[in-house]
Amino acid sequence: MFYQVRVTVPSATSNLANVATFNVGQSLSPSNNAVPADTSLFAKVSVNFLGVNNLFQFRKTGNSSSTSDVLSGSVLVTWVMNNTSRVHYYRTPNNTIDSLNPQRWDFWIDKVRFLAGTPRVSTLPVQLSDISFRFQGGVGIIRLSDFLIQDIEGVNPVNLTYFNADPINSQVELNWETAWEQNSREFIVQRSNDLKEFGDVGRVAAAGESDGRRQYAFTDFTPPPGNNYYRLRMVDKDNTYEYSNVKDVIVRPGQPTLWVAANPTSGERIRVRSSGVDAAALRLTTIMGQDVSFRLNQNSDGYTELIPAVRLAPGMYFLSLDQDGLRKHTKVLVH
Repeated sequence: MFYQVRVTVPSATSNLANVATFNVGQSLSPSNNAVPADTSLFAKVSVNFLGVNNLFQFRKTGNSSSTSDVLSGSVLVTWVMNNTSRVHYYRTPNNTIDSLNPQRWDFWIDKVRFLAGTPRVSTLPVQLSDISFRFQGGVGIIRLSDFLIQDIEGVNPVNLTYFNADPINSQVELNWETAWEQNSREFIVQRSNDLKEFGDVGRVAAAGESDGRRQYAFTDFTPPPGNNYYRLRMVDKDNTYEYSNVKDVIVRPGQPTLWVAANPTSGERIRVRSSGVDAAALRLTTIMGQDVSFRLNQNSDGYTELIPAVRLAPGMYFLSLDQDGLRKHTKVLVH
């Protein structure tokens, strides 16, 4: 679960620890103002008043207690909890993607993570059915506003590591890779000629759940000549979605084309799909411009394999084509 609330302390005249507690768990009675038993709690954070103006702190109690920096006025609290048996991923307040292990929780104050990967409070499994705020004592005012509650399942369906679109004669080859997927349903490939209106040109089923890298490919067999713009609509099983960055290509039927398949690739061989290319016009160089010797292996599936004389070390290389006055360059990543 993903909880967010703005906490404002207009005044805190008492100098007292644990004046209030935020609790998440099960069977939290609204008629009982006592601090809930740990056996009912998944997570708990308390508030300290410092007795000076509107200064306060958040505090984790119990084993390995921890206290935040001194705060004043208003802060946005983000509380992320994973009450499952598998790793979850979520978008942080810094707009990055982070992971959270099973039965753990993170606590953010504005854009700073105060508590990371904290184990659940109860030693027994508990549900995330209730959330409560209990004022225990002291003199001061605490205001809560801007509540947001959502399931972290729907925060981001995939982590896209790359998305490429390359023209191959009169077609466009698209390929992409995900570092992980969570509850993902499909990728919808969309195309535009003016960057204003995008239409669907194909769909590719997603893995659904994956903790490792996954590669995907799609061929647009009928793109119009000229400028074409592509993007992915990455759809979750609950119909939430995000868009990838837009890739632009120029389709020029009849011109030699060059495309590296499975890029990044291994250091043993580089698979190239080419159209109208004289293989002798290919050149592979390091990032420093040094030539890399290789031999060619032409496959019956339309791909040409460049097999280096010595296995390539990880890094970036450049594959170049210089043929009939046409020059093309593409990056090759080796991992």
